[in-house]
Amino acid sequence: MSIILLILLIGLHLTSAGPIDHWSVGNIIISKPDIRFRVDIYSPTTPGSYPVLIFLPGLAGLVPSTFYTSLVTAIAEQNVILVGISKIENIKPEKMSVHIDNFLAWAIKPKDGITRLFAEHKQVREVHANLERLAFLTHSSAAHSLGQYMNSTCGPIKLIIMMNPVDGIDPFGIVQDFITHPPTPLPFRTPALIISAGLDSVSIGQKSPACAPNNISNDRWYRSLYGPTFLINITDYGHADNLDEPYHEASKIMCKPCTGSLCHFAQYKLDEATLITSFIRAIFDRDLRQLNIIQNPQSAVQSHVSNKYDLHGYDYTSGGPGGFCTRD
Repeated sequence: MSIILLILLIGLHLTSAGPIDHWSVGNIIISKPDIRFRVDIYSPTTPGSYPVLIFLPGLAGLVPSTFYTSLVTAIAEQNVILVGISKIENIKPEKMSVHIDNFLAWAIKPKDGITRLFAEHKQVREVHANLERLAFLTHSSAAHSLGQYMNSTCGPIKLIIMMNPVDGIDPFGIVQDFITHPPTPLPFRTPALIISAGLDSVSIGQKSPACAPNNISNDRWYRSLYGPTFLINITDYGHADNLDEPYHEASKIMCKPCTGSLCHFAQYKLDEATLITSFIRAIFDRDLRQLNIIQNPQSAVQSHVSNKYDLHGYDYTSGGPGGFCTRD
């Protein structure tokens, strides 16, 4: 994706719609001036307790969550609080994993963090962000930073969702900096959902790499995760088709998009949100009906999908172990 175009578009602001509230906190300084995040929160406004989904967007947080407004709004409308974090000044994976650690430590503080942000925002003062049910969502290369963080600690994370996950730090695979080395398992076990796209590995030209080449994306993560792991491929779409306009149009410079009459981008984003929230409810609520959506996704979405899963010995006949993360 063109860095120049994305930076030019950073200043544009998209507002969310529907029975939720979206507010931006601006740049939060976590512990010292060089560790700061832009935080965008999308939350239901109906009083109640809701799971929390931390979202690190593409390019390890260079892309703001507001570029995904349709998707993240749909997630919040399905009763999940989404906290998008963006960090523009340093996206090196080894730095980002440290920043994730700092952010999560701040986020779960009882009288600070996310709890304070909700207490100070009058539209959601009767909404409880349930930090005992905390999940982490990534897009594209942000998976590398999350994997590096979880190689050291689970922290408060109880499940992970990776959209089009890419390992390494360049699409050519020239720089051999990988978290995953399948079939060697990563050192943590947590419920994981991978959502890939059929055009992830298709390049836009002979001299351009795909945005998610097969050898460093999607299935590479699937073969490295040894908790209960699910992979759903939305076959007609591309690596950045979950972005809103005009960012989606800009992404076509680098990433192959869906083209033709099969493309219904609004439905694609809604389907992706449905898979994400169904997985969260399946795990945290031990809800077998929601788990059936993940195991048989074509029954619940309109986009064409294929899927596979490996429970790695975890018993889900009566709902499974809930949200968890353990380390070897």
